[in-house]
Amino acid sequence: MKKIPTQRIDIRFPTALLEKVEEYQYEHAISTRTAAMLDLIRKGLEANKKE
Repeated sequence: MKKIPTQRIDIRFPTALLEKVEEYQYEHAISTRTAAMLDLIRKGLEANKKE
């Protein structure tokens, strides 16, 4: 399987927003917070593309 290039970034979230990401992570049985954030970003980009 081909490895996708990645970059590490440092980002700060408001606590309330991070709690919502963690709720999403738990509700969708996603193993890591990073994976949950990536999923939400992808969905947001797709929704934006449809507009």
